[in-house]
Amino acid sequence: MLELVVFLLISIIVVFVSALLYVNSIEFLGYRFNIGHSFVGAILSPLFTSLPELVVLLIAIFSLRGAGGAAVAVGTIFGEPFIASSVSYGLVGVVALFGFFLKRRKHSYLEVSQTLAIPFIFVTILLPIALVPSVFHSFQVRILFGLLFLSAYLVYVGLMYRHRTFEVASEAESPYFCRIIPNREIGSFVQLAVSVVVLYVGASQLVSIVNQISISLGASLIGLSIIVIPAATAIPETASALIWGFRGKDTLSIGSLVGEKVLYSTLYIAIGLFLTAWVLDVHAYLSVLATTVVSSLMLYFISKKKIPWYGLTFGLVFFVAYVLLTFLMHI
Repeated sequence: MLELVVFLLISIIVVFVSALLYVNSIEFLGYRFNIGHSFVGAILSPLFTSLPELVVLLIAIFSLRGAGGAAVAVGTIFGEPFIASSVSYGLVGVVALFGFFLKRRKHSYLEVSQTLAIPFIFVTILLPIALVPSVFHSFQVRILFGLLFLSAYLVYVGLMYRHRTFEVASEAESPYFCRIIPNREIGSFVQLAVSVVVLYVGASQLVSIVNQISISLGASLIGLSIIVIPAATAIPETASALIWGFRGKDTLSIGSLVGEKVLYSTLYIAIGLFLTAWVLDVHAYLSVLATTVVSSLMLYFISKKKIPWYGLTFGLVFFVAYVLLTFLMHI
């Protein structure tokens, strides 16, 4: 068991490093080719930066196959919004408070654009609906709901086009490989290629080890995936949100996190419905409940254009409760 834990940590580090390299290179390329300031960039950016999670999801489905692979895929789909709503938002709230005390921010609360209400509405409404197909156990129902969620994503794209005023980054950090390769464009493409290859290898190992640990512990594979997979893949986005929150770029900080939550509440759910039997357990239901409650709370604060730091940290309660229920009480 100890050996599995060691290999799990190694695979998490490999996926994390590859995701960090990938996000760094893709953000630079977006900035370099001036797509970050356009509608296309606003829509493509979450798709690009969520590729590490998509790779893990697809590898789980096609490498493990059967119920095991589907369980990891489902855990990944529901785990990302849950971790963002609990851990990521909570850390942003703590960092915002520290930034205020250190006089790097004017306020301990976050001043955000009401445009952020759009993605939060999608998450709040659609994520609970994703539970419905699991009740019917019907291929036709899954396809119908898959088309519904795919359509919802297209509607979201249309709404974002009409409200394309999100704050965007004005600059991007140079690719890390440029310390070795002087030409930044070449360095970014080489880094991108390397990160994708390493990501594939690391994700394959991560999925396999999570499955083995689940069998050894007799724990829910979905429940384990909800916690473990995002630990490796969501860190780069969370780190960016923390930096922006500390510096007072509040709309950018929250928007960077909720942008991918919309993908997981629409497009990725559609993928899961199309490619798996969509069998859920109590862990999926608990994660959806927590995410929906936190998203509803965020909607209220966004309507006031101010999110207090303690409102952001509220989700940490759900994370602690989930860990206790899953790993100590074995629910």
